[in-house]
Amino acid sequence: MNRLYKKLLQHSLSITSSIALWPSVIALMFTGLGFFVLYFERTPLATYLEKKILFLVNTEPENARTILTTVASGTITLMVFSFSMVMIVLSQATSNLSPRVIPGLISNKMNQVVLGVNIGTILYTLILLMSFKPGEENSSVPVLGILLAVLFAVTSVCLFVYFIHSISRAIKPDTILTGIYIATAKALEDEVRHTEENKILKEAESTEQFIELPSKEGGYLRQIELDTLNKLAKKEDLLIEVPISIGKFVVPGLPFLRLNKDIADREDLHAAIQNCFIFSLEEVMVFSFETGLRQITEVAVKALSPGINDPGTALSAIDFLSLLFLRRMQSIAPNCMLDEHQQIRIIKRPTPLEDLLYRFLTPIRTYGKADVMVMRKLLLCLNHLLYADKDQQAYTQVLARQINTVKDDADTNIQNPEDRQEINKVLKTINQNLQKQQGQIALLS
Repeated sequence: MNRLYKKLLQHSLSITSSIALWPSVIALMFTGLGFFVLYFERTPLATYLEKKILFLVNTEPENARTILTTVASGTITLMVFSFSMVMIVLSQATSNLSPRVIPGLISNKMNQVVLGVNIGTILYTLILLMSFKPGEENSSVPVLGILLAVLFAVTSVCLFVYFIHSISRAIKPDTILTGIYIATAKALEDEVRHTEENKILKEAESTEQFIELPSKEGGYLRQIELDTLNKLAKKEDLLIEVPISIGKFVVPGLPFLRLNKDIADREDLHAAIQNCFIFSLEEVMVFSFETGLRQITEVAVKALSPGINDPGTALSAIDFLSLLFLRRMQSIAPNCMLDEHQQIRIIKRPTPLEDLLYRFLTPIRTYGKADVMVMRKLLLCLNHLLYADKDQQAYTQVLARQINTVKDDADTNIQNPEDRQEINKVLKTINQNLQKQQGQIALLS
């Protein structure tokens, strides 16, 4: 993959993730329709339709100009109000929830369609207005075009009603958390679908002795061209382990890949491998499982801040994290890509559950350590995961360490006897689950 293709791919990713993409496309379609209608009005078919079907429509030029002017000015008012609502919603989401949820709000395709139809209707009516000339006759009035303009105006009003309903629901924390959860669960399903553990990977050589490859670029990893990387690995007889995932920040000069061969003297090969990884200095818009976990965590932390003081949202966020961690426990498996000869070329390992728990539960525990309900909910979250792991017992030690960490913070920051007794009730339930695993968590004194 050459550098030109890489640059084009970077620009295409920026365009496709922009809020202006669909409004621009729809506006161009309406503009093209406006010019086509002006052309169609001069055809015999349009004349026949106007005489046989649309003869009841008033074709006075002044009346037609008034209708188009009304449609254009009314649609401009709707568009201005719609954009104002978007700005208000984004401002409230930033201050009350988290700036990281903004991409999810502005990427709503239906909201972009509403803005696109409003802009397109304005451009369409302006094109028709420019076709009017002083002293024109009734026969030159674009009757069909005016009817379409009225239809577009009615459509804009209907879409505006939907937009108000949609945007009022979008700002609710429960709606945002539910949307993030659904998108995160889907991202995990897509990842699992493409990362089912290959049996041949269990018999592959150990990667402990692999040689680390430093990165020549820095920024957020936006995309990996796995097919190109796989072909390159086959051509050079390489086995490549990819320990980083989409969205991770990479520093130039630090290792970001591991190879079974030393290619320090192969600058061309190093550059070819580097070109398979698309980096961006802006935070990645591509949604992934870990991106969803981080957004839910930040919503919970923001809700626990003194300025917001909304512990109910934080408790809901912990519930969603419980469901996502449970899904992850059931799907953690390394993945590999094979060539046509069934030889392993690329190994992709998921983030360990221990790292996920620490990264996304620690901020909530730190900011909510004095809130008994938050600490109780964190213990219940870990207890659910522990119960789900009672048969395989693959993550008992990991979960036990997290439970002890939460218990230590509760022991230090929660002093009320009734509150401590409530925490001890959850710890007793946890100990019942740990009996089969031959472990026990100490109660609060």
